Amino acid sequence: MLVAAATVFAVLICLRVVAADSTAAACTVRLRPQAAVKGAAPILADIADLSGDDKALLDQLAHMPLGSISDARLLSRADVLALIKVAIPDLVDVQIIGAEFTRVSIATRAPEATEIAAILKAYLASVTPWKEEEIEIRSIDNLKAIALPEGEIQLRVVSHGAPLNFRSALVSVEVSLNGKSLRTFWVKADVRVRAQVVQAARPVSYRSVLKADDLREALCDIEDPHSAYIRTAAEAVGMIAKRALGQGELLNLNCVDGASLVRSGETVRLLVQSGSISMTVLARALQNGKLGDPVKVKNIDSDRVVTAVVTGRCEVRVAN
Repeated sequence: MLVAAATVFAVLICLRVVAADSTAAACTVRLRPQAAVKGAAPILADIADLSGDDKALLDQLAHMPLGSISDARLLSRADVLALIKVAIPDLVDVQIIGAEFTRVSIATRAPEATEIAAILKAYLASVTPWKEEEIEIRSIDNLKAIALPEGEIQLRVVSHGAPLNFRSALVSVEVSLNGKSLRTFWVKADVRVRAQVVQAARPVSYRSVLKADDLREALCDIEDPHSAYIRTAAEAVGMIAKRALGQGELLNLNCVDGASLVRSGETVRLLVQSGSISMTVLARALQNGKLGDPVKVKNIDSDRVVTAVVTGRCEVRVAN
C-alpha cells in the first residue's frame, strides 16, 4: 500500500509540474481557424489572440509580419513558430495553441460607384477630346458582383481607346495591391457628354462662307461623342458649309470645309479701294489663303504684284 501510495503521489507531482510548465509560457498565441485581413502584409495580431504578462513582448509579437499574400494563404502552427523564432531569436518560452491551420485571406468589399466613375472619367478624358468636367457617368452596372480587396488598392482602366457606345460603355478595370496586379473586372456604364460647342445661329446655305454672325457657342448635350465638334466660333469663321445647315445645328468637321478660300494659281476678283473710289479687277493668286489672311496676287492686266486680304471665295481686297 505504501509503495502504491508513493507511486500515485509521484505521478500527481509530475502532472502538477507539467501543468505548471504548460501555463508558465511567457506568451501564448492562440491561432484562429481563419482570418480576413485588409492588406497584403498581415501581422500576427490579424490571425491570433495573444496573452501573457510581458506587455512589451506582446506588442512586439502582435506587430510581427507574416509575409505577403495576394489572395489567400494557409499558415500552420509550425509556420507561425518558425516566423516567431526568426523575428525574436531569444524567445523560447512561447506556446502556440488554437487551430492547427489558419486560412488567411484578404477581406473584400464591393466597389463604390464614385471611385469607378472617377477613374472612368479620367480615362475617357485621355482618349477623347472631352474634358473630365464635361463627362458625366450616369450609372454603372455590375458593381455588386465585384469583390475588391480592402486596403490601399489601385484601380485603372485597361481598355484600349474610347468605347464604341457611350450609353452602354463596356470597360475593363485592373485591381492592383502594392504594385501587384490581382485581377481585372468589367463594368458597363452609361456615359453622357455635355460641353460648349458651336451651333449655327441661323440657316446657312450650301457653300456659304461662315461668318461670325452665322455662329454661336452654346452648352449642349453631345449625341455623338466620337464626332469632331468645333469648340469655338473663331475656329469656324471662314470655313465653308459643305451642306445646308439648319438653325441650332451643331457644327463638326464633317459639315464644314476648312480649305482655303483662295488657292494659288486661281483667278480672283481684286477689289481696289482708294478713299471713296473702288474698282474690281482680275488677278492671279500667288498664295493660298483663308478668310482674313493676307495673300500676294498679280494683277492680270498690269502684272503688278500686290498684297491683299482674303474677303471671300476667290475674292480679295486691297486698300490704298
